[in-house]
Formats: sequence, C-alpha cells, structure tokens
Amino acid sequence: MNRRELLGALCATIALPVFAGLPADGLWATGRRVHARARGRGRAFQVLDPHQSETVATIAEMIIPATDTPGARAAEVHRFIDLLLAEWAADDERAKFLQGLADIDARARGAFGTDFLTATAAQRVTLLTQLDGEAQKSDPTQPAAQPPFFQQLKWVAVFGYCTSEVGANAELHYQTIPGSYDACTDLGSWRAAPGDY
Repeated sequence: MNRRELLGALCATIALPVFAGLPADGLWATGRRVHARARGRGRAFQVLDPHQSETVATIAEMIIPATDTPGARAAEVHRFIDLLLAEWAADDERAKFLQGLADIDARARGAFGTDFLTATAAQRVTLLTQLDGEAQKSDPTQPAAQPPFFQQLKWVAVFGYCTSEVGANAELHYQTIPGSYDACTDLGSWRAAPGDY
C-alpha cells in the first residue's frame, strides 16, 4: 500500500460527528473553506493553547511526515484543527478532543516520565503505535461507540492535509478542470453512433 492509498483509506474509514452525512464534494468544499480561514493573516489560535497546538502539529506530522512531498506541518493542519474546534465542533466534542490531548500527555508522563512533546522521537512513536493499536481494536459496529480519540485525530489530520493546498496539489495531484459545465447544450443533428455509450 502506498501513501496515497493509505490516505484514501483513512479518509474513507471514520468521520467526526460534525461531518457525518456530508457528501464527498461537501467535505472537500468545507475543508477548503476552513483552510482559507485558518490561513488568515495573523489569526491566533482560538481553542488550542501553544502546548496543545504543538502537540497536534507534532502528531499530525508523525501521521503524515514530510517526504518528497510536504507533510502535515507544512499544510498547517494544526491551524485547520483549531479552527474546526472553534467554529464547527460542539462543546462536548471540543471538550473530548482537549481531553484526548491531555490523555496523550498523561500517558507519556506515566510511561516515560515526561510529556509527549519532550519525549524522545522513539518514545513518541511507541506511544502513538500503542494508541493506534487500541484504536484498531475498537468495535465500530456498536451503535453507541464513540471512535477512539486517536482515530478521530488521525482522520481529521488526514482530512485537513488532503483538503489543504499543499496536500491537494503535492500529494493528490489535484487539477482543476478549466471552464464551466454546460448541461443544456444543443446537439443539433448529432446522433450517437453504436458503441459510443
């Protein structure tokens, strides 16, 4: 499985409750609008404090690292997530997200004696691998089951990356189609030849 297939599979697996039911084009348009606002000149973080925003940026970069294409940090996924939390997430969802970040720090302190950001790179990988393993064991078929925090964070990081200009152009090779779609065009005397459709 290559990176593009992995990103596509992650995007297709789970969603935050705020996006449930939106069609793919609606998700794409929403992501683009959020990125445009998040890039606003001088926009301060509204929900995440500096430690939380750096934690989100670091985790997102570990999920989608810079390789021959820019990673999640270059796409400013942490700013995207902050704006989603500020303007889209319900209060209880925002609180769960912040609690999930606090839990990551608590688990890092319990395992390594330091918070996530000051842990070594190997310790960070160990913790995220453990969280990912726990997320894989969750049962999404249970109607009342809330996806694990790390699974939600991974999805929103991938969503933020794929809808960013960096992700769409460098990773997904998105190309706009020039011109407009004219649905009602007079075909005149043209008729379809057998096998044209």
